[in-house]
Parts: sequence; C-alpha cells; structure tokens
Amino acid sequence: MNLQLCLTLLATTAISISTIVVDAKTYATIPNHSCLRSMDGMMESMTDLASAHPNLVTITDIGDSWLKNNVGRHDGVHEIPDGGYDIYALNITAGDSARLSNDKGKMLITSGVHAREWAPPELLARFIEQLVNGYNSDADITSILQHTEVHAILYVNPDGRFVSEKYPELYWRKNMHPIRCGGGMEYGVDINRNSDFMFAKDGGSSNHPCDDDYHGPSPESEPESQTLMNYARNLFPESQRKSDPANQLDVPLGEEIMGMYIDIHASGGYVYYPWGHEDSRSPDDDALQALGRKMNYFNGYKLWAGDQPDFLYAASGDISDYMYGALGVASLGFEIGSDFQQNCNEFEDEVVPINLPALLYAAKNVAKPFSTIKGPDVLDLSVRHVNGDVRVSAHASDGKMVNKIATDSTDFQEHVTGGQGISEVRIFLDVHPDDATDSDISYEMEALDGLDSSEETVGIVLRASTLSVGRHTLFLQATDSDGYKGPVSSVYVDITDIEARTRHGKTALRGGRSTRRNNTSERGGSTRRNRTSERGRTKSP
Repeated sequence: MNLQLCLTLLATTAISISTIVVDAKTYATIPNHSCLRSMDGMMESMTDLASAHPNLVTITDIGDSWLKNNVGRHDGVHEIPDGGYDIYALNITAGDSARLSNDKGKMLITSGVHAREWAPPELLARFIEQLVNGYNSDADITSILQHTEVHAILYVNPDGRFVSEKYPELYWRKNMHPIRCGGGMEYGVDINRNSDFMFAKDGGSSNHPCDDDYHGPSPESEPESQTLMNYARNLFPESQRKSDPANQLDVPLGEEIMGMYIDIHASGGYVYYPWGHEDSRSPDDDALQALGRKMNYFNGYKLWAGDQPDFLYAASGDISDYMYGALGVASLGFEIGSDFQQNCNEFEDEVVPINLPALLYAAKNVAKPFSTIKGPDVLDLSVRHVNGDVRVSAHASDGKMVNKIATDSTDFQEHVTGGQGISEVRIFLDVHPDDATDSDISYEMEALDGLDSSEETVGIVLRASTLSVGRHTLFLQATDSDGYKGPVSSVYVDITDIEARTRHGKTALRGGRSTRRNNTSERGGSTRRNRTSERGRTKSP
C-alpha cells in the first residue's frame, strides 16, 4: 500500500497553513493500519530520507537491543527474531549552517519505549519529515535547523515492537528480557521504569516481573536503557548536571540551561513533566509548567505533573524525570491519541494536526528553554506587499498561550509568567537575534497606542526599494517587562525587481525605529538591544 503522508500545520505561532506531502515509494505498514508504517517500513523510509538529504539527516547505530546482546534466546512460544535489533538515532540539522555542532541547541525526542503504542513512532517520523521538507521553504523550520540539532530515536525498544506487531493481541509493552514469573509469558522490563533516578521508589513501579511496570533488577539493567541514557549523556552538557541528584531535588537548574527532551507515548491525551515520581512540584516548576501549558495551547491535553489536578499516579525511574533530575535539561512527554493501536481516522484528523505544531514550537525554545518559555510569543505574523511597501504585522502576547488552559478550565489560574507587559518587539533583517552583531540592522516595531499591556498588535512598513532583489528573512522577537525574551519567529520576504525600483524617498521604514546595534536611530535617541533579560505511564487496558 502506498503511504502518502499529509502533514497539516496549524497557523498559530507564525506557522503558515500548508500541506506537505511526502511523495514516498511504497513502504510496509502495520496490517489494518495503513497510516502507520511498520518498524521495517519505517526504518527503510528513514534510510531513504537520509540518502536523499545527506546535508540534513544522519543516522547512527547507537546500541543493541536485549535480544542482540543475548543471541539465541527464545521463550519457546513466540516467533522471535534471531540476533535482535540495532537501535538507531537520527540527527536532523542543517549541515550548511554557519554554526558548528557545539554551538547548536540540542533536542532529543524518543518514541517506541512501550512496544504496544503504535502511533508515537509515526508521529515522530512525520515531524522529522516536516523538518526536512520545510528546510529552505519554511522560515521557522530553516531557522530551527540552522541553530538546533533535533535528535530522534524512533524505536527505543525494537525487540518489543517486533512482538507487538507480530502478535497484536498480546499488547506487548516491555522489552524481551525473559525474567519469568511463575512460568508466565508476560516477562520483560519496563524501560520507562528502569532509569537511574528514583529507581524502584515505593508506589511508582513494580517489583514483580509479570507486571507491566516492572522496573527490572537494577537501574539501567537493560541494554535499551543503557543505550538511550548513554546517548543522552553524550548529547547534553555535563556542566548542567547536579553532583547528587537524588539529594538535590529542591535545587533549581536555573534559566541558563540548554537542551530539551520529549518522550512520545500513547494514549489518553496528556502532557507530562517533572515531577512524575511524586505528586509535588519541581524547583523549576514556573518554567516547566509554562512549557506544559504552551503545549496544551496546541493540543488541548491535560497536564499530568506534580501538584496538578490531573496527576494520575506516580511513575518512578521514568525517563522524563531522569532527563530533568539527573541530566539537567527541560523534559516533558506526550500521551497521544485514545488507543495503543490507534485507528487511522483519529490519527490523521486529530493526533497529527494538533501535535506537529506543538513539537515545532518546542523546538524553537531549545537553546534556553527555561528562559524563552517565560517570554512573550509572536503570533499571527503577517507580511503584505503594497505598492512598494513591505507591511509586517504581528501580535505579541505574554499570556495568550500560557493562560489558555486557565480560560478553558476552572481548575487553573493564570500563570505567573503570563501577565507581564510587552516592552519591545524587534525585527531583525537577515540575521537571527542570537547571531546579531553591532553592524546588523534591526527595527523596533510599534503599536498604535504604544506598548502598555501584555497583549499588543504591532507593525512596521519597510521600503522594498531599500532591500536587495531576492529572498530575505525577517526574525521577530518580543521582550516583556521582566526582561524575558520569547522564542524567535521568522518569515521569508521575496523582493521583486519592480518593488526594488519603486521609490518613496530616502526613508527605509514607517511605523518603527531603525538601528544598527548601539547606534543612533533615525528618529533620534540611542536605541540599545535589550540584554536583560504514557508517561509512558499508561497502564494496561
């Protein structure tokens, strides 16, 4: 069956409404689920994608599954592949970027931790394909890949995935480590309870090998866990880690950390973030809750986190808590859809459209997630060409995204990060704000009645005649009254030869102030650039 992947993007945070079609050859799908590639079909399609786009995608063998580490082990009942599987990671980033790897933000997204959850790898693959196909055609995506490495592990637990696809009636969740329980066949270790952080804490996992949430004999006992954690430890900065994580639970990481981890599971419609091992807030809850709330803005999912109304139960030794508590990065997860073996109608019509924009927005915050997530967002970014003018407008909001959940539910109040006034909205020409130097030009956008609230509509008119013919990139960033700069939104502007020859006098703009950084603006006065600034927890049906 031909697998044609239609990626529908929501226009919510300067993301254009468009449909991206991945014109692929025939790849194997899961029987009766034509929207979900099988594991073999998926890896073949990713290999083809990397071959077609070597400047954007690399695939690395990062480790081996339990069966590959224990060749020849069988349970005498199920058809199990000899030799097990390699575990692969993809790195999606712009190879032609001026930034080297050490200068890029790092994002790690995983799926396939729990074998029976069929939709998460497909959603992650769609996101990968969206990034690849959007490079050099979508300004936001291009900016992300030039400044960020998006690492993805589609199948953390490939042995279990094989069994789940081969025997769907088993709803196999764990890996294939044959730790028996009285002769029963529900063996294996839950990879999402096997992390070396709050391992086997009372009430958050099981000591019994037949249980779905069996934590294993010891922390990181499983090769799948070791492979994932070793990859993450090599990816994220060691300088951000606490010296004694288990005894420093109340010590915040601060706002200067880099990096983000997302784990995609099914099902139920939740966004989760630390803490998960207990029903209490982490010391960085202001930032993590803002991140969770802004994910809710896109997908409407409930928040499963400490001290929240929808905290269902504790999960100790889970991957999300480990990434935040032990490795010191922003961490969260999704529980997508309504079923482990998700039907295609709901997947295409609901799961994909609400979660791809959420992942894209998260990727815009990777460089300093605990800082930019507290800043204002640029929404409804619009560019119009009118008689030689380039008219740019946008809505800068400090509260719309983070407080949507409070508008929708009486269980929530407005968040502490969402009520500050907008102090500046700046637009940069052909240079990302993080790369801007003193010689680069930027413009301060203006509101009709001045910047005096947390919700502002701003605009500026650029003279096309002052710009060279061809494509330009405009980067917008808003700052609030507490000095927090929000994520950068970007848009392409194409200047034609006719526009470039249209003359309106010598002025480069209207409705804004132009400045070379630290130089005097055209309208007088010095303008300086502001430097302030399931859960994997779903149980068996």
